[in-house]
Amino acid sequence: MVFIVEIKLPEEIDEKFMRKIPSHRAFINLLINQGKIQSYTINESRTKGWIIFNTDNKAETARLMEQLPIYEFITFRINGTLIHDSEIFRFPKMNMN
Repeated sequence: MVFIVEIKLPEEIDEKFMRKIPSHRAFINLLINQGKIQSYTINESRTKGWIIFNTDNKAETARLMEQLPIYEFITFRINGTLIHDSEIFRFPKMNMN
């Protein structure tokens, strides 16, 4: 199932938060490589983020969110999806050389 997680990041980014970023990115990359995360987005002002998960259920998504190194700094809401479509799920475009 596909779940979209909306994340609210802290208003003040301190040194403690910044030290978590490398391990957080490594964990996100691991989940992407495992196929658990389809996409990861943070807005330009670094106040919100969105993660699209491909997990068996909402509980698994919540467990993965709780493992994020920045978990203590964020709040989030998990939303189930009825429809999730994207260009990446389409056949490759033909290139007529």
